[in-house]
Amino acid sequence: MFPTLSSPTPRSDEFEVGVSMTVPAAVREALPQDAEAFNACHVACWREAYATLWGADRLDGLDEAALAGTRRAEIERGTARHMLAERDSEVIGVAIAGPSRDDDPPTDLELYAIYVRAAHYGTGVSTKLLDAVLEGKPASLWVYRDNPRASAFYVNQGFIPDGAERNDATGILEIRMVRKQAVPRL
Repeated sequence: MFPTLSSPTPRSDEFEVGVSMTVPAAVREALPQDAEAFNACHVACWREAYATLWGADRLDGLDEAALAGTRRAEIERGTARHMLAERDSEVIGVAIAGPSRDDDPPTDLELYAIYVRAAHYGTGVSTKLLDAVLEGKPASLWVYRDNPRASAFYVNQGFIPDGAERNDATGILEIRMVRKQAVPRL
C-alpha cells in the first residue's frame, strides 16, 4: 500500500526501499557453522561503510579466511554474543556484544560491532540486531568520530558520547558512546 494524503504516514519499519516487503529479516544467534557467512557479511559491510575512511590498501589487505577462523573460534568460546540477521537465507547484518574491554568501563556490556548491508539501511534491521544482542541492557560502544550515520543511529537508540576518545590501530579517531539506562524490549 502506498501512502496517500488521506492515509497515515507509514512507520519506518513498515516499508523498505529496494527490498521486498514480504520477507522480513530474521534475527538469531550465530552458530559456529555460520562463521563464514557471518564474516563475509561483516567484511562486505566494512567495504561499504569504510571505503573512504579506511582506504583501499587496508580493505584489500584483509585476510578473510583468517577472519572467518577467528570468528568461528569466538562463537565457539561464547565469550561474546554473536547475532545475525538473515533474509532469504542471506546474512544481511551482524552484531557482537560482550563484556566491556575498557580499562574504565562505564557499563559492564560493550557493543563490539553492528553492521548491516547498505541495501538494507533504513529497514529496521539494525534496530532488531541491537535489541537482540544487547537485550535492552545498558552498554557502551566505540564509533568513528567521522561516521555520522552510525552516530545518529546510536543517539536514536539512547546512546550519548561520554567524552572518551581513542585512536584505532591505524590512527582513526573513535569516540565512546554510552547508554546507561536499560531499554524496555518490545
